[in-house]
Amino acid sequence: MNHLAHFQLAGVEHDLIVGGFLGDFVKGRLPSEYDANIDRGIRLHRAIDGFTDQHPIVKQSQARFSPRLRRFSPVITDIVFDHFLACHWQRYSALSLQQFSQQIYQIILSNESTLPEGARRLINDMQQHRRLEKYSRREFVDSALFSLSNRITRANPMHEGFEEFLTHYVALESDFLQFFPEVLAFSTQWQQSNPLIEQS
Repeated sequence: MNHLAHFQLAGVEHDLIVGGFLGDFVKGRLPSEYDANIDRGIRLHRAIDGFTDQHPIVKQSQARFSPRLRRFSPVITDIVFDHFLACHWQRYSALSLQQFSQQIYQIILSNESTLPEGARRLINDMQQHRRLEKYSRREFVDSALFSLSNRITRANPMHEGFEEFLTHYVALESDFLQFFPEVLAFSTQWQQSNPLIEQS
């Protein structure tokens, strides 16, 4: 899953939100400098990614892209699913996407001193350009894929995924609408099974 989905799936606990954001920056063993509940957010991020990567509906979505794009289909699908989450936002949140996004920026930036440099740059860029709010726009998917393609040193066809995204739009949207309630239930159950750690 990509940023918007991870933020939404983290629920209302600030440490889960911060840890969920850090999940893309912390690899391997969890570092000791983070609060136990931020560690919990990182673990939730990893659990969601594991659930998503193995899910047959997600694999079905990835298989909709041509063999030329198959290597990049997991990343493309993550971005595409954030698009559909934004399009259907009111199904999953009582807040507007704009209100939710502003809350997320405030929560992450209030913990800015604990973030690695790459995470600080990203959250400031997300806030400055209102990236979370733009996910519902198809052209934002195009620009996101183009940007990711340019970060890869070798020439690659990732940006071509936008045309295939449009071609399979209805099918991919149907995939998302089937999948998201399942990952939402998974996240809720995980949080219940791994409760907030009380600090002494």
